[in-house]
Amino acid sequence: MLRWESGRGMRNCVEMKKDSLIPDIYSYTALMDGLCKVGRSDEAMELLNEAEENGLKPSVGTFNTLFNGYCKEGRPVDGIYVLNKMKQINCTPDRTLLHGLIKWDKIRIALRTYKEMVSSGHTIEAKMMNTFTRALCRRSWKEKDLLEDAHQVFEKMKDEFQVIDRSTYGLLIQALCSNMVSEALANLHHMIERGYPPRAATIDVVQTLCHKGSVNEALCVLRHGIPFRRISFDLIIDELNKQGMWFSACNVYALALKRGVKPRKTPR
Repeated sequence: MLRWESGRGMRNCVEMKKDSLIPDIYSYTALMDGLCKVGRSDEAMELLNEAEENGLKPSVGTFNTLFNGYCKEGRPVDGIYVLNKMKQINCTPDRTLLHGLIKWDKIRIALRTYKEMVSSGHTIEAKMMNTFTRALCRRSWKEKDLLEDAHQVFEKMKDEFQVIDRSTYGLLIQALCSNMVSEALANLHHMIERGYPPRAATIDVVQTLCHKGSVNEALCVLRHGIPFRRISFDLIIDELNKQGMWFSACNVYALALKRGVKPRKTPR
């Protein structure tokens, strides 16, 4: 049994125990929250165990309290233990747990948690979806298999008409350029339709296409009227020169001048 500290909530709980009354899960959760806020999450875990021994079923809020406590104390292993306890009693995680896992860089566990939440019918707010998509994109640069997951999460945001941040568009387009170029182009257009200036995203697409020798696809970006900066024109002209397409290089150079941009690269 824990030694209770002073405080109205704890005194009330002690009085309940003296009267042989078992506190409900909300009382336990409130006391756990107080302990977690002062860095005593292990004692809060003892309270959770005690509540379960008394036949009480923890709520999502109870687990969130513990998870937040371990998060503040920088203890991801203990936080994941809390997540596993939730699964044992079929308690579906919420965005608080997803946020903590992303903060700890436990992206694959966060992905599994996200899928469980979606399959259970949970709706995740736009801000968290943006954060999660960006985290998946960054990790996909090293772990390529996560790129498709990032793309699917992003498409779900679009399907649900959620607000997508410009930074989320940019990171996704940059990630898709690695081996999903058509999707990168489609989302570049979608980004512009939403009123976001393409900036670095356009450069990433053009650079990737040119490095792959896919200069015709890069020219398609031009034909669709996407605004280019000088570096994008330079990339295309340089690639056209390498492929001996002098006439096309001249046309691109002329188009750049028409748009008020003077490329460093010239047709040769």
